[in-house]
Amino acid sequence: MTYEISIRITFPEEIAGILRKEKQRYINDYGSGYKSEPHITLYLDSYTADGYPKLLEKLEQLRVKPFSISLLAPKIRIENERHRNLYVMDVSNKAALNDLYEKISEIAAPYRSPFLRKKKQKELADRGIYTDGTRKSLPTHDIPDEPFDPHITLGEIDFDKPQANITESQKNLRLIEGKEIKISGVTVFCYGKEDNAGRVTLVEEKTISFSR
Repeated sequence: MTYEISIRITFPEEIAGILRKEKQRYINDYGSGYKSEPHITLYLDSYTADGYPKLLEKLEQLRVKPFSISLLAPKIRIENERHRNLYVMDVSNKAALNDLYEKISEIAAPYRSPFLRKKKQKELADRGIYTDGTRKSLPTHDIPDEPFDPHITLGEIDFDKPQANITESQKNLRLIEGKEIKISGVTVFCYGKEDNAGRVTLVEEKTISFSR
């Protein structure tokens, strides 16, 4: 069994429900493959059965002062390397989110699997960077880290497909634009995959409140 760990900020149902409806519109009308629940990803990587409980133990000791973010107007992000447009709802207070991201990354990195996620390997290969699937092979390449830029993904549409009109999303999400959300913890999603299995399944979902 291999594991993928995603650490996220999730939202109250009164906000998540509206975002979920808009995400579904992108799936139905434009074929977006982005089907996960509305969230902001803080961390995503592969883990072993031994590494995951150690990660949880350290996260329980995370000390962060709760803070708030606000939801901003939807916009389009052009991702040339991935040949797609990303339709997102932006957020405020990125300095606090970046600080949280750095704290979690520092905690999580020592317990990662020695093997890269399959999706990460494919992303690198698409950029002409080939590895043997292990992290040890990464230092031989000059690979800049992707900047952390927190947002809520609404949909993704390849360049060669009909594109959505962002004003439609701005209209549909106007009710929650400017909404302030208090961040007082994170949610850890653990996905497992049997060797040679086609899909991952959710093994555990755990909410961790910030210690003070």
